[in-house]
Amino acid sequence: MISLNTLVIDVETGGLNPKEHAICSITMKAFGKGTYQNIFIKPQPNLIYTPEAMALTGISMDYLAQFGVDEETAIKNTISFVRGNFDKRPHILGHNVDFDLGFMNELFKRKANITFNDLIHVHKKDTMLNSLFLRDSGVVDLDSLSLGCCYTKICKKNPLNAHSSHGDVLMTEELYLMQMKLIGGNKNA
Repeated sequence: MISLNTLVIDVETGGLNPKEHAICSITMKAFGKGTYQNIFIKPQPNLIYTPEAMALTGISMDYLAQFGVDEETAIKNTISFVRGNFDKRPHILGHNVDFDLGFMNELFKRKANITFNDLIHVHKKDTMLNSLFLRDSGVVDLDSLSLGCCYTKICKKNPLNAHSSHGDVLMTEELYLMQMKLIGGNKNA
């Protein structure tokens, strides 16, 4: 597999609003390498966890209380992972990556003196937007732009642990490689 200066990321959250809802889990992976980190965050009393979001992710509050870390530790672990795996600021790759960035930047804003954006390259890579391009150009037929649908139609596989940050990161990386093949950017990927 090729190696790019790219950080693959996914977050699972307690809802859709990064100012009000909590991050439950973060998974980061160095693209093209087996290096990844999963971080679960302890329940935050000042943030919201909707029952719908928690049911979707399958993460319980008890699990977060037992295996999660505080937000400061989550930030330290994130900074350590990025700086330990990349010589320069990496590009960021995700599926609907602006969603993940919104939550990561709010997390950093609450507890750190830098933003998450300070760790990454300004140019984002987004498998959802690539899928939209492939659909609109007639290359693939997609019923929706969800990660599961895009992965199933483009990679021709069943989703892996959908709605877990770890499973979503692995699918996003594989989807990006297939998208590059379809677009013609990397015939050996």
